[in-house]
Amino acid sequence: MHSERFPGATRLSALLFLALALAGSQLAKAQTEIISVNPATGSFGVSPSTTVVFTFNAAMDTSLTEVFFEDSNQNPIPALGAWSAGNTVLTYTPVTTFPANQFVLWTATGQDAVGNILAGDTTGGFMTGAGGTSGSGTNAITTFSVGKVHHYQQTSAALPTLDATTPYGFAGVTSLSSNRTATSVTLTMPVTGGVSNLFHLPPPSAELFLLSTYQTNLTSYDATFQPGNYSFFVQAATSNQTVLVNLPTEGTMPQPGAPHVTNYVAAQFVNPNQPFVLGWDAFPGGTATDYVDVDIGTNYGSPNPTAPGALTGTARTFTIPAGTLQAGTVYASQIGFFRFVGSTNSSQATDAYRATYTEFSLVTAPAGPQTLILKNPVWTPSNFSFDVVCTNVPVVIIDYKFNLAAPSWLSIITNGSPGNGFHVVIPQAATNNAIFFRSRVGP
Repeated sequence: MHSERFPGATRLSALLFLALALAGSQLAKAQTEIISVNPATGSFGVSPSTTVVFTFNAAMDTSLTEVFFEDSNQNPIPALGAWSAGNTVLTYTPVTTFPANQFVLWTATGQDAVGNILAGDTTGGFMTGAGGTSGSGTNAITTFSVGKVHHYQQTSAALPTLDATTPYGFAGVTSLSSNRTATSVTLTMPVTGGVSNLFHLPPPSAELFLLSTYQTNLTSYDATFQPGNYSFFVQAATSNQTVLVNLPTEGTMPQPGAPHVTNYVAAQFVNPNQPFVLGWDAFPGGTATDYVDVDIGTNYGSPNPTAPGALTGTARTFTIPAGTLQAGTVYASQIGFFRFVGSTNSSQATDAYRATYTEFSLVTAPAGPQTLILKNPVWTPSNFSFDVVCTNVPVVIIDYKFNLAAPSWLSIITNGSPGNGFHVVIPQAATNNAIFFRSRVGP
């Protein structure tokens, strides 16, 4: 509207808007509600022995206000409530514990001291973990971590080559203890002062805030992610926190060399019914304080650092037990060499690392019986030849002897891609009157 046509219209509209705004403000002030819950609704991995704390925006009528709990099957969960001074905070403790690995639903009812009915969000819930005696849920403490990672690919028995698309990576991670929530986490870089927001992962990984990025230019990469103090800032509804994680210089913590799988051919034809020993060249300069990580697919690998059976920087092999893998399956796998430093106390841990990974495929043989047949022998003055027919055989090894009385067989051919069979030509027939052959399944 134009004020010259309706002189009082604009002012009336403004006054009406102001009146409605003030009325809305008064209504909001009069509404009694829960302003925070810990553990927050949607939390995962919460300790079954946790307490649940409700904070109200007004003093409540303690005789009429209470919260009920039930499990995933709608069975009631007994819990005892206790009010703080001022009757604004109500803390519930389960009589025994909340059920492990279940969703716990709560429903609140009541009114404040002057009779205003509890409004707003009066229901919520959280997912419990397996439990524990220190901290809560699956994460007893909060962890802050920064690391630089180089990526390689190995596609043959030769040395690995630098990954063409994601050669140089950086990760900054905050993993909250399971009884803690945050609204955001940022990471400030040393030297440049650049600030990045960490991505908050959705459930079931809601405790994780992550910055993960890759670069293809090593000079730019090293200029962006320099040694020094990386500053994490955790913002939460009740309190904030700043934590520094120091990434040492390369002179103090060198970037590891690329792992090289020594039995790559055998790893392409693994018999899942037998143990398989994966091997690699020594970690250059690796010590007992360094770490080797092996991942076979997404569900099996070596133990984490400090866990029983963890691989130190001096390890050269990792054994996959029989029956662990499925037949006829390609497993995207990797070996990583780690150098790291860190510290831990009762509430948090910090660590910084440099790592180099080599990715490769581990392939299991198809299911079914294995057969090997040598047939169609042919002799000429210059060579001796025959066919190998095979079924479900990952690797075929041909051995020979010039004399059956010799103490051991000698390997002459190893075929890592036999398919259904192949033809063998042996030139030694030109210089030897008799040769004895056998075939066997490798490795």
